[in-house]
Amino acid sequence: MKKAQSDAYVRKFSFRAFEGVRKGRVYRLWATSWQWWTHQWERSRAIKVLLGFIIFILVITNLFLLSFKDFMLYEPGTRIPLINPTTGEPMTTNNLLEQNLLELVRGLVTFQTSFSSQTPGGGEMGMSIGGLSIFILILIALVGSGLIADDVSNLTTEIYYSKLERHEYILGKFGAFFLFGNLVIVLPMVLEFFLLVAGLGEISLIQAFPVLIQTIIITEIIVLTFASIVLGFSALTSRRLYAGLAAFMFLFVLNMIIPSLAFSGQGEVGFQILFDVLTLLLLTSFIITGTTEVIYYPHGETSEISYIIDLANGSGIESWMVIGALAMYILLGFAIVVYQVYRRHAR
Repeated sequence: MKKAQSDAYVRKFSFRAFEGVRKGRVYRLWATSWQWWTHQWERSRAIKVLLGFIIFILVITNLFLLSFKDFMLYEPGTRIPLINPTTGEPMTTNNLLEQNLLELVRGLVTFQTSFSSQTPGGGEMGMSIGGLSIFILILIALVGSGLIADDVSNLTTEIYYSKLERHEYILGKFGAFFLFGNLVIVLPMVLEFFLLVAGLGEISLIQAFPVLIQTIIITEIIVLTFASIVLGFSALTSRRLYAGLAAFMFLFVLNMIIPSLAFSGQGEVGFQILFDVLTLLLLTSFIITGTTEVIYYPHGETSEISYIIDLANGSGIESWMVIGALAMYILLGFAIVVYQVYRRHAR
């Protein structure tokens, strides 16, 4: 009781509400987000190193694709176009752009390397995904975990509250993560689109534009999901190390364990898959691009064992379940942040 009275006394006389002229709310939110981001960029070498790895992977991907473009478009030693297994029509550079860009986007959110998609017209589009995901997970856990935890640890929250309301503080923190997420996730994929368009040539921007829109929507959903989860863990503790490890292990371990459990039956897909955030993001990306069936090969695509997730057949895992489960994770993380901020700093 004495400690509570002492805290109240300090709050009353050490931190007072700002009585000057405050700038607009939008400016305050932007200043909160931008100040955090510039501080992190200046002091963290790890951000620059991991961002460099991401750019390196994209550059290697571009070089490989542009070097072997003809092998992917034409029969060996001829100019006869290959047949696109998805549409049954001759392969075009637009098909090459769509397939490779979406593979990179899906590689942001999964370690699995044995998924493929099937369209209503038949035919499979093979995928080789993964690679970027480990760097992305490390980066978001390393950077985002301190957004709220550092303020609690350094006792700087009252400084924020002298000029900000609680909800403005929360929105500012989410805004900071969105700045970071758009820089390391959305922007590289948008630049990749234009680099592929320029490098492949013979691409109609009008026909390729839907691919750009799909890429932006998918990557923004990824940023929103990661923001909610990482900030949720950051709000639960005052140690950024604990928050970062918890967020990384939560995403990584679930993606390693749950698919094995969900695909352990005889051709049946378990509902456990709805508890894996990264697989939910992967399936959401297929939904956004109009895919109705996703095939999983537990032992690689050469294996005779496979599982089909039909997202629109009226039974089993459905599109609305995937979207609903992902939305629940996002709302849960946001609710944890709101509850912790208002509970911990209640006046």
